Amino acid sequence: MILWNMFFLKAAVLLSVCSSCTCNVIQIAGQDGTAGEDVNLECDHATITTGDYIQWYRLYPGQGPVFLIGSFQDTVLKENKYKMTFAKDRKSSVLHILDVKAEDSAVYLCAQRDTQIHTDILPVQYNTNA
Repeated sequence: MILWNMFFLKAAVLLSVCSSCTCNVIQIAGQDGTAGEDVNLECDHATITTGDYIQWYRLYPGQGPVFLIGSFQDTVLKENKYKMTFAKDRKSSVLHILDVKAEDSAVYLCAQRDTQIHTDILPVQYNTNA
């Protein structure tokens, strides 16, 4: 059995999805981690506005991105694995990956999006009498 003591976590830049297309998200190029320890990935989003939402995704080779965690400004903990914190001014955030393992080696994407409410969505009803 091979034990993984060191592995590589990569962070990449994901183009932001914003209605105004003026978002600017910057991430570090990569980071090493040791199995059993926590890894912190930073994301700078200096152009964030009041209603913008920050999301983190994981991307394994040959697969599409998988949503991990997201928030406006609050500290969020998900599945005791991912924690997200914000700077007081919301201009940056950190994804904390807790107790990393070799299978956590991936590309991690930080995205900024607005939270615009779409009023043109057609509601769908379910017929319970069918």
